[in-house]
Amino acid sequence: MTPPVLHIINLPRSTDRRASIADQVAKLDLPFVFFDAIDGHVPHPLFANIDLNQRLAQKGRPFRPGEMGCWASHYLLWQHCVEGGVPIIVLEDDIVLDPRLPEVLQALPALPEDVGYFRLHAADCPSTPWRRFGDFVLHRYWRSPMCAFGYYLAPSAAQRLLQHAKNWVLPVDDYMDLAWLHGVECLGLKPAVVSCEEVFDSTIRAGGKQKATVGAAGRMGREIRRAWLDLRWQLHNAPARLWGRGRNPV
Repeated sequence: MTPPVLHIINLPRSTDRRASIADQVAKLDLPFVFFDAIDGHVPHPLFANIDLNQRLAQKGRPFRPGEMGCWASHYLLWQHCVEGGVPIIVLEDDIVLDPRLPEVLQALPALPEDVGYFRLHAADCPSTPWRRFGDFVLHRYWRSPMCAFGYYLAPSAAQRLLQHAKNWVLPVDDYMDLAWLHGVECLGLKPAVVSCEEVFDSTIRAGGKQKATVGAAGRMGREIRRAWLDLRWQLHNAPARLWGRGRNPV
């Protein structure tokens, strides 16, 4: 099996990021292409997917341009994965690659058929060993690990993500964790082979600008939404946590 191609999301003007990630990938001798990221400051047809009323009700503020561009970039790569009919690796451009990444890609033929997506980075939140492939172990997260620095994606999982991504309310990485909605389980590799050391300024935070001020109503809506999401996580995870349903011993 030929290792999947790395698709690196990068704004063409971010030349320092492009040089950094290109140098890392070249040292690992992996196939890659740059995907020109969508600029959230420039109008784009996909921004029509933003549900502003729900966004304001649940988060108390609109999307920042960087968040909009990030959403659109990942969405387009999901479409590309479905259209191409083969798995891909999606990477953001401000990351650090571990030397074991090629080993993970070579082990993918042993990946269980029911796994169509998993993160390549790790998060410090509750998880349980869930699937083994080769010498690697995938953990199932019991809470949102957040961020989308890098992940493996098969067409089947990409199709499920697309089916429920017509209304953008949460950031794209939070949406990807809603397994009860789209059926793509929240799995991640531990130890990680991708990390983010914040060497570069965030493009999502628009050059370090603070988030828009959230009023009292916004804060209340945000807390209600947070409590609802926590309940949905618990309900979705209950069978697996209680009885290990779907788990393969590792």
